[in-house]
Amino acid sequence: MRHLDTDALSTFIAVVDHGSFTAAAERIGKTQAAVSLIVSRLEERVGKRLLERSRKGVHLTAQGEILMGYARRMLILEDEALCALECKLEATRVRIGMPDDYLDSLGAWLLQTFSAQHPEIQVEILCDFSKRLEPQVQIGDLDLAIVTREAGRPSGELLYAEAQVWCSVVGKRPEREQVLPLSLFSDSCRARPGILAALDEIGRPWRIVSSSSHLPGVLAAIRLGAAVTVLPASVVPDGWRVLGAAEGLPLLPQLELALLMPSGARLSTRRLANFIRDRYQDRQRAAIA
Repeated sequence: MRHLDTDALSTFIAVVDHGSFTAAAERIGKTQAAVSLIVSRLEERVGKRLLERSRKGVHLTAQGEILMGYARRMLILEDEALCALECKLEATRVRIGMPDDYLDSLGAWLLQTFSAQHPEIQVEILCDFSKRLEPQVQIGDLDLAIVTREAGRPSGELLYAEAQVWCSVVGKRPEREQVLPLSLFSDSCRARPGILAALDEIGRPWRIVSSSSHLPGVLAAIRLGAAVTVLPASVVPDGWRVLGAAEGLPLLPQLELALLMPSGARLSTRRLANFIRDRYQDRQRAAIA
């Protein structure tokens, strides 16, 4: 009779979340050889190849994707059972960080939907630049964070990749100016260098008319018709114009959203993390359909 070992599932998850057998071994306190053996035995147990191994790291196979969803839920169920038997009180506050531009589309959804399903868990959201959120997770000031990955440094667990788009308000044409006026996030924004580099590559002159650390500040100049900006496709305000090649603007690299969560996270934190994963998996399926 076949069964799944939750310790093996935990190791499998660690390898995927940390991107390699070596990184997973460091985080869970095992040798790299032990981690590799555990995953190999898990693959033998289920009779399927779960991971594709290459010099660039590891990636889930189609069968691995299926098992991953079940594995995360099985570990949460195991934790719930142990908590119920031991009568331990679970911390009810979860502190999550995210970039400012995702507060309306993701943060509001979490506060409304997750909190309605889990009223015992208090969600506290901190908005900041991704480069500032990452160390806060590492030192424990945040329980988890959603960040945009830095180019060439695939940190965290990939949630979703989405387009960056040029946009402006209806009725104004700032993109027609000879020197393109821009309203962008400040220098701490990871997307900003790529935006400016894309303009330089096609030889389009530009100037910064507004720079802000928060989304309302970025959008203020846009609403006045004084500039164009770049936003993730999912957060462009309703009714705004999406610009592109027809306006002489370059294609931009996709943004990769990643989930950061320390190993040994509390049950309430893992519940919220799974809730977020489900949202982005649904979005991914909708995009493919």
